[in-house]
Amino acid sequence: MISDIVFQGGSVYTADKNRTIAQAAAVKNGKIVYVGDSAGAQEYIGEETQVINLQGKTLLPSFFEGHCHYAAATNAVVGVNLAGMHTAEEYVQACKSYLREHPGIVCLRGQGYLEACFPGEGPKKELLDQVSRDIPIVLLPETLHSLWANSKAIQLAGITADTPDPKNGKIERDENGQPSGCFREGAQHLILDALPEMSVEEYKKGILAYQEMAHSLGFTGAYDAWLDDGGRNVIYALRQLDQEGKLSMRLRGAYWLNPQKGPEQIDQIVAWRQEDNNGNLFQINSVKFFLDGILESYTALMLEPYCNCPGYPQGWKGDRIWDDDNLRACLLAADKAGLTAHFHCYGDGAVRQALDAIEYVQNTNGKRDARHCITHVFLANPQDIPRFKELGVVAMLNSYWAQIDETFFLNGKNIGEHRESHSFPMESFFKAGVVTANASDYPITAVPSPFIGMEIGMTRKAPDNYHPWIFDYENPLYHQPLWPEERSGLEDMIDSFTIAPAYANFVEGLSGSIEVGKNADLVLADKDLFSADVEDIATIQVEKTLFLGKIVYER
Repeated sequence: MISDIVFQGGSVYTADKNRTIAQAAAVKNGKIVYVGDSAGAQEYIGEETQVINLQGKTLLPSFFEGHCHYAAATNAVVGVNLAGMHTAEEYVQACKSYLREHPGIVCLRGQGYLEACFPGEGPKKELLDQVSRDIPIVLLPETLHSLWANSKAIQLAGITADTPDPKNGKIERDENGQPSGCFREGAQHLILDALPEMSVEEYKKGILAYQEMAHSLGFTGAYDAWLDDGGRNVIYALRQLDQEGKLSMRLRGAYWLNPQKGPEQIDQIVAWRQEDNNGNLFQINSVKFFLDGILESYTALMLEPYCNCPGYPQGWKGDRIWDDDNLRACLLAADKAGLTAHFHCYGDGAVRQALDAIEYVQNTNGKRDARHCITHVFLANPQDIPRFKELGVVAMLNSYWAQIDETFFLNGKNIGEHRESHSFPMESFFKAGVVTANASDYPITAVPSPFIGMEIGMTRKAPDNYHPWIFDYENPLYHQPLWPEERSGLEDMIDSFTIAPAYANFVEGLSGSIEVGKNADLVLADKDLFSADVEDIATIQVEKTLFLGKIVYER
């Protein structure tokens, strides 16, 4: 059989069940037709075949972003992008510059400020009032768990000293009880709901910008963990892009479930699913449960109390967003409807709550191939890790964050040095035989290169070329490994970005490994991963990305 493309002369890491490393692969009509040695590849070469000499480099399955927010990233595409800045002065100046360059806008949105720059009560409205008091300004941090607003945005939302904190949310206040400018968790929507929803065209622009960036990093798939956060326009945008043939990657996502509503909300989601799943590359069959917040704002749900949490009662263990009975009822209904559940769990208390709910549902509905997923897992009780495998739950982790950085010291004050020093378990999940996938939570990780995630997972240290959460990289404190016993091997790390997230999204039969019959979704790295120094892996770049056998990125 004469093929369209033959790769030869390097390492072909297949990510198959045997973790085979071949020498060559052949592609025809978008499918992989040969994997083996270079000699065997010769019969697939004809006059029209494009022969790509790997020159000793590594060919990999393309990557699948297991948990991100490609829709929310539109804020940085149609607004001001604050990623890479570390001071309040830089944020204010960036907003002023954006406003000068875009006169006449009626609302300034943006994204990417660091929560660690504003410990305690968070950023103040007066800083943004220096930019403008005439139009609303709303900025999201890299965590997406807070919101920074100016006085105009607060006025438009009608928030005053008399406005109570919403359930599972907090309005930061000044000494007079007035809103100071920072809105935590559920309180964000007091502001966001008062602003106009971004348009379908704005979302299309943001999604296409994400797709271009994702291809440059080797991704041909991505899962947005809360697609309808800003309303239905983003889903309409995705459906239109799919119908117009403008998508060149598989995009997946989740509907958000409201903890203040019961299982009746599943009926609406089932109706939406039928309406939204008529395309090819965009599909949505998941629901998102936010079980807690984050440690930076004392809202991650813990098994043991926080050590330091000013403004909260003694013995505070974090935000229990979902009542156990309602969580079980909603998960039961979602599971019966064939939906996959995606649980946001930072604290070990939230992880246990999710596992207990999944176990209850399996005992009630019976076990099925649901592939429910628990993501983040900043902390997990060691007794709970084997339960992931027992219950068939995917662990969607974030190796990018498994390092000592500014957030490490901030959270260490909140939960104590011992717990913080035993955060982000990863090797324990691999050793327990859990399906362990990886994710950047982009745009929280502003440069979500899987090679950066791989190096951090193997070293548990911030790499030289990417350390946005470290302000003084020369300080030796930041060059110590975080919980070195949790360092993982290269094959596990590669699989966590390829076949594992493909499995989590039910596309492992199509993609995620280099095997005959699968789609030719491939990445050519510019080095050989298996001979590279571990502390150089983060510098590896993508030379080519292929989706369905077509080159969608070339450096």
